[in-house]
Amino acid sequence: MKQKHYFILLLAVILAGCSIKPEKLADIASEYATVNDSVRIHYKRYGDGDKTICFVHGFGCDLNTWEKQFKVLRDEHNLQLVFIDLPGYGESSKPHMEYTLDFFAKAVNAVLYKEHVGDVVLVGHSLGTPVCRQVLMSGRHGNLVDIDGVYCFYDGTETPEYVEAVNQFGHAFDGPECSEVIAGFVTSLAGPETPKYITDYAMSVMPKTPQYVASSTMRNLVERQWWSQRPIQTKTMVVCTQNSGLDSDNRQKMERLYPHLDYTELTTCGHFIHMEQPEMFNEKLKTFIKE
Repeated sequence: MKQKHYFILLLAVILAGCSIKPEKLADIASEYATVNDSVRIHYKRYGDGDKTICFVHGFGCDLNTWEKQFKVLRDEHNLQLVFIDLPGYGESSKPHMEYTLDFFAKAVNAVLYKEHVGDVVLVGHSLGTPVCRQVLMSGRHGNLVDIDGVYCFYDGTETPEYVEAVNQFGHAFDGPECSEVIAGFVTSLAGPETPKYITDYAMSVMPKTPQYVASSTMRNLVERQWWSQRPIQTKTMVVCTQNSGLDSDNRQKMERLYPHLDYTELTTCGHFIHMEQPEMFNEKLKTFIKE
């Protein structure tokens, strides 16, 4: 009997010492950094590798958009994964202020500084791409992964008609019908083969964006001052889709912005490429990280 109790106790000690890997992002404890003295930035961190991958979501979304990337990368022992809720979104603070790309970039840098991160691979989806670009242009060293990123202005040759259309879009979120406008926007992001659960996810979070946050984000996004044509001299992977209305010369535009470019252009995939084609994207991401 004593021997049986001994083995039960030994097993309990062994199990207590074992670390159980989280199955999903919700299982990871929340952490917070602060920007502008009082704005709390919610994020989650996993792993203690010497290479950091920082994920930045798009407009109206939150860090849960990266669930399928977490499930694949959590077993990579040399990585530290950081998932951020931009201010105004997710569980981060939502103050009444101007939501500029510079403010978003400061929030990302606040998290990276808190975690003592030097070089980093920045992964941005949609709005997250210009945020990551702003982080790199602020002096942060690292590489960039662009998932169907937003580009309001490329090289200063945009026609007056295009500029007017961009400005109208930026102000479409100003009124009290903002949530309805966002819902219509979500519908336009799906491709012909996009699974319903992806649109359901987007519809469950994006229309809940506070009107003042959505309006300020979009109004500032279309300001020319944030769209530097200075090439970013870092390794960059762009994965985009024609379903988002790409120009026929999109590759050439990307090559001018990113001289060290790995470019993939899809045809029928919807805007949430990392969710709709996770196997393809995750393999490309792992290869890019290793290189």
